[in-house]
Amino acid sequence: MSDDGNTNPSRHAPWIIGWFILDAIVALAPPIYWAVDGNRTAILGLPAVVTYFVAVAVFITASIVVAYVAEARSGEAG
Repeated sequence: MSDDGNTNPSRHAPWIIGWFILDAIVALAPPIYWAVDGNRTAILGLPAVVTYFVAVAVFITASIVVAYVAEARSGEAG
């Protein structure tokens, strides 16, 4: 095995870790009651549930892109 002199494991910025934790909370704990309460509120012409999941997808995608850019700037991305 080769030793590149890096004895410390890669450390991620705390704000990136926090953002990913928030991603997990938002994605895994959606407001399920919207789907079963019978209320068909429209947001931008879509049911609120669909709008919620589209917003979650955009939020998670943005967090991945921003984390990659942040690590690329620090030289850790590979």
